[in-house]
Amino acid sequence: KIIQHSHSGMMWLAVTMLALSVLFSLLSLIKNNEPFSLKWFKFYKITKWVFYIQTLLGLTLYFISPKVSFESGFMKSETLRFYAMEHPIMMLIVVGLISMGLFKAKKKEVSILKSKTVFIYYTIALVVVSLMLPWETVLS
Repeated sequence: KIIQHSHSGMMWLAVTMLALSVLFSLLSLIKNNEPFSLKWFKFYKITKWVFYIQTLLGLTLYFISPKVSFESGFMKSETLRFYAMEHPIMMLIVVGLISMGLFKAKKKEVSILKSKTVFIYYTIALVVVSLMLPWETVLS
């Protein structure tokens, strides 16, 4: 139970940090004459690590949760399919997007391109996270 509660609680931290990262990178794009700030870069990096920890908790849950069941016909059940296939795969894609966005931003020479790269990748990740959260479970 503690892993499930940790995963659920950390989800709010991860989503909030991702949303703030998108907001900060957008503000940095709007103020395009500002150099790429190291403090924001650290914030983006911490966001990435929060998602890494969230992924480890999620992978642990994947193997111990009763919601993940590979019984015959599990693909016909929306709930079982969501927890066994859709949610884990899409969340791994989110972690990949966040990691790639930060990696590509580091490689850019111009500040505005760094902010634009973070904004694009993190926004896509935020959209995917928003679509793949089990909202009926989260809000109940």
